[in-house]
Amino acid sequence: MSWRAQGLRSWLLQRLSAAYMAVFVIVAITWLATHAPVDFASWRALFAQPLINIFTQLFIFVLLAHAWVGVRDIFVDYVHHLPTRFILMVLVTTMQVVLAIWVFMALFSVVQL
Repeated sequence: MSWRAQGLRSWLLQRLSAAYMAVFVIVAITWLATHAPVDFASWRALFAQPLINIFTQLFIFVLLAHAWVGVRDIFVDYVHHLPTRFILMVLVTTMQVVLAIWVFMALFSVVQL
């Protein structure tokens, strides 16, 4: 695959992830405006529903992928010192993996298996 296709892949990932996040946020805000959970038990019951949980996990995954592509492009464009760029990318990737594990553990904890 050429470098040109790599740029196309990043561009497409940014657009598709942005579209999913926009739809998710609109649906979530609409649902919350009409069914506002008011206590912890209500929130836990909401996220215990498998479809809500799956779409929320997908939202987090898409959000992290979207952020990674944006941050990576900024590093490639503006951090010209390769060792510094590598260290920054490793730090951002590590932070994103830790955040993803934390969120997925929280969401899995409410599912009744």
